[in-house]
Amino acid sequence: MMPGVVMPITVRALLGAGLLLLAGCATTPAPDLATVTTEPPAHWSSSAGSGQVQGGWLAEFDDAELLRLVDEAVAQNHDLRIAAARLDEAQTAARKSAAAKVPMVGVDAGAQRAGDFESTAQSDAGVSLAIAWELDVWGRIRAGAEAGTARATAAAGDYVWARLSLAAQTARAWLQVIEAQRQQALAQTSLDNLAEMQRIVRVRQREGLASGLDTHLIQTDLGVAGSRLQETASARLDAVRSLELLLGRYPAAELAVRDTLPVLPAAAPAGLPAELLERRPDLRAAEAQVAAAFSTSQEARAARLPRISLTGAAGSASSALQALLLPLDSFWYIGLNLFQPLIDGGRLKADVEIADARQRVALEQYAGNVLRLSTA
Repeated sequence: MMPGVVMPITVRALLGAGLLLLAGCATTPAPDLATVTTEPPAHWSSSAGSGQVQGGWLAEFDDAELLRLVDEAVAQNHDLRIAAARLDEAQTAARKSAAAKVPMVGVDAGAQRAGDFESTAQSDAGVSLAIAWELDVWGRIRAGAEAGTARATAAAGDYVWARLSLAAQTARAWLQVIEAQRQQALAQTSLDNLAEMQRIVRVRQREGLASGLDTHLIQTDLGVAGSRLQETASARLDAVRSLELLLGRYPAAELAVRDTLPVLPAAAPAGLPAELLERRPDLRAAEAQVAAAFSTSQEARAARLPRISLTGAAGSASSALQALLLPLDSFWYIGLNLFQPLIDGGRLKADVEIADARQRVALEQYAGNVLRLSTA
């Protein structure tokens, strides 16, 4: 578009063309997908009674070593860092999607020198402030922003669930290390007792009070006990390495853990209502993914409709650099642009079908999660 004032007849022509295109366009209705129902039972009963769920379950162990290890895992675990990075990415992408609602303003500056080989070359320079703004007539930009926000919400739920899962895995691995150490100690004690029994049997055999069969049997028991000790020692090393991996350490099996179990807290109360499932971060994340899938589907449908944009600029152009700021060399313009895809090889239609398929996937995943958690 050449710098200058856009005449009203041009605007009317553009609007007329837009009306003709819009007359032949209709929004494709969304598919009638099955809705997810998670109604709890009318009556909830349990022979074990009911109770309240309380937070801070790790503190109920009242164990400083466990809390220290969980804090280290939260600070150093690589998988949790990946979840945090994905949360940052999703939040940034949500801000990017929302920024499409705001007009884009930029500065355009340039200079050029042109001519032929027989005449004097001419220099031109210009600077202008340009503005472009797409009118969100069909809600495409709004749907994209809503999808970005929903994906950020899902990423936040995934991160919270990853933290909770990491804490539970660390506590379980810590208990498994203690159990493995106690099993190894028990196997060592059994081996020591059998060694003492072998000494007694040999003394009795020299005195004629035991037979060679007794010696053979105790030797067999000693071999079995030695194998059991090796198995428990290997299991302890594997348990320590698993805990070190959760802590973000190199799995060298060098972590020192005490060999006494903590005082177990009271068991979780039975008879809790199914509405408690709504508090699970992973289920909330799945619900947010469903919302994101629906918004993405709306965005894909709106992308097939015409795009209407307002563009404008104001600046100065001159053949002399020192004259760029003079009022006589200033210009401005404003325009209305309309773009309707006609032939794209089916790309936009494929985007709609992909969005619909992902929408169904999100719904089925959410329904499956609800059913699995309600029976857990």
